[in-house]
Amino acid sequence: MALMKKFPSEASSSSAIRPDYLSPSSVKSYLSCSLRFFFERVAQIRKPTTVALHVGKVIHATLQSFNFTRWRGEDYSKDAMETAFSSHFQELEKLEGPVDYADEETRQKVLSCTWNTIKAYMDSDEVFSQMPLGVEVGLSASIPGLPVPVRGVIDLVQHDLTAVDYKSAAAKPDTGHAAFDHELQLVTYQMMIEEATGDTPPSLDLIYLVKTKTPQVIRVKIPPADNQRKQRITDLYKIACEGITTERFHPQPGMQCTWCQYRKECSEWCNK
Repeated sequence: MALMKKFPSEASSSSAIRPDYLSPSSVKSYLSCSLRFFFERVAQIRKPTTVALHVGKVIHATLQSFNFTRWRGEDYSKDAMETAFSSHFQELEKLEGPVDYADEETRQKVLSCTWNTIKAYMDSDEVFSQMPLGVEVGLSASIPGLPVPVRGVIDLVQHDLTAVDYKSAAAKPDTGHAAFDHELQLVTYQMMIEEATGDTPPSLDLIYLVKTKTPQVIRVKIPPADNQRKQRITDLYKIACEGITTERFHPQPGMQCTWCQYRKECSEWCNK
């Protein structure tokens, strides 16, 4: 890509980047900090995988295996899932790594904590609340006025069309904040399900796997969006699409800068 080794201008429409599609994660990333979006998704500057990100990916991969085996009527016993978990843990270290463990002892603690968290979900009432209608369901939606489709993958769709997304967390979530923080993603899922089926899901749910000493499994239920909420999400997609295609990338300083992996690159951009 021509921009790979260059710093972006604040707005340069002469060489527009035209994405093939947008996703909830890409739009949220752009709106959170457009310069970080550039470093991560346009320049594709690789950074060590954080432990939290690695754990989240391992949990998602293992629950995907768990739900697929349930859906197919295959063996989803703890022994079978522990084997799948170990495989995902090691494979993701190779594919997404290096993971920034402090040392091998830390790695072993992370491995044990992650498996205990997954077991807590397997032992919870959530597992048998409904059998999956679909697992890792890839869908798309057309938004009026947006030149590209919106695509996403829903972790789990229940038989009543409830969209479920798994989240890993270090502490018990605040229900109101969780709904606010993930509004873009969940309303997008609703719009995709509506376009695919013609029906509105009864609920948009987050299932948190909380990695406390005694792991917790918490479902946050969020009502489906009305037209006003959907219009707000539509507007956010349009803002992000216009900013990306005109290369409008600039820093958005805030608390998140403290833990951002691109602080060095950002500092160089600000001082150029």
